[in-house]
Amino acid sequence: MFYRELFFDEEGNLLDEMPKDPMEVEMRKKILELRNMFEDLIQMAKNSEQGIDFVRSSLSNLVEPLQKITPAVRVDKQEEYEIFLANKIPNEVDIHPPTDITSKGRSKRFRKSKDTKAPSKRKCGKCKQVGTHDARNCPTVVG
Repeated sequence: MFYRELFFDEEGNLLDEMPKDPMEVEMRKKILELRNMFEDLIQMAKNSEQGIDFVRSSLSNLVEPLQKITPAVRVDKQEEYEIFLANKIPNEVDIHPPTDITSKGRSKRFRKSKDTKAPSKRKCGKCKQVGTHDARNCPTVVG
């Protein structure tokens, strides 16, 4: 069977769909509803120290009965990341440094024959010819 996992925002609006088990969808909806209720409780109690203490003591009283109901499954950080990435993280990673890099100084670009610039043409002030020279280095002037 092909199911879709649904993602909801804070108000319960559908954001995105991905294939998933329908029981997981219901569980996510319930978790979202609980988070919203918990956030509402905090918002109600935040203006009063007595209210904050009441919410805190009520949550403390829930810990022990909840631990009896739920199985004691601890997931460490690496397992949590592997589940999130859907891939196993290797224990040892071999990274080889690049071989084509010179680290000292500035790297100079080697110019190709296409990149070299042709000498610019100028009009000489002495011989009045258009060429690659000017009056300072004119070949017709002796001397």
